Amino acid sequence: MNKRKTVFYFGVLSLAVCAASCGTADSGEQKSVQEAASVQESTKAMETESQKPGQPAEKTGNLSESAADGQIDFAMLQEQNPDIFAWLYIPGTGIDLPVLQSPVSDEYYITHDIWGDVSGTGAVYTEMPNLMNMCDFNTVIHGNDLEEDSPFKELHRFEEADFFETHETFYLYLPDNVLTYEIFAAYYDESSDILRRYDYTTYAGCEAYLKDVCMGRSMNRNFREGWEGLTPYHFLVTLDGNTREDGTQYVVAGALIHDEAGKIDRVILDE
Repeated sequence: MNKRKTVFYFGVLSLAVCAASCGTADSGEQKSVQEAASVQESTKAMETESQKPGQPAEKTGNLSESAADGQIDFAMLQEQNPDIFAWLYIPGTGIDLPVLQSPVSDEYYITHDIWGDVSGTGAVYTEMPNLMNMCDFNTVIHGNDLEEDSPFKELHRFEEADFFETHETFYLYLPDNVLTYEIFAAYYDESSDILRRYDYTTYAGCEAYLKDVCMGRSMNRNFREGWEGLTPYHFLVTLDGNTREDGTQYVVAGALIHDEAGKIDRVILDE
């Protein structure tokens, strides 16, 4: 790999639950009841504040999660929706959210949110051809980027040369790992279906993809110096926006630079 950087990680923290005790003496009974009522009201207010409109309180857990704060509880998240397998965090943007994969349909999370409710902006997701252990050559993570409130709208900040230059990394949290990727390219891809366009299981297929990415001349293209020597032995993630009317989609591509648990590996077939 051409570049090496020192990377600092956020630990994955579990949520702490605090319990308040009240006095039981008869002389303080009325005061204790009032205090208990006050605690109950405060707890209810906090639950209401973090709750998604129209959803029951037990569904609010992952809205309080944040990789920026190191608060990712996968056991809790997967209890709410077992399709959640990773968490994507891009410093400098508002992209700090779960990644899902439906076992039923690759198109499910185009029209459903992280709760499985019908949604106009959907969720961030991968398709079934991609492994959820992130060991593929190119994992394509999809997300709507067209509307103001869509999950990948802020990918377009990487169209700005200064922002691209100063924001080099993003992170993928797994239940047993933290992966760091350096962003090497951001551009409008001129063809659809990046995942199926190439045969990523072969050396030649990976090389064909890398040639197109590294030699491309699309509009608003940014490419980070030092990554011209990418090979099929790298591990990539492509963050992929919606296909537009002109057939293009905006993508941000990163290469793995640190695998905290040392679990990322695969076999490449030579042709």
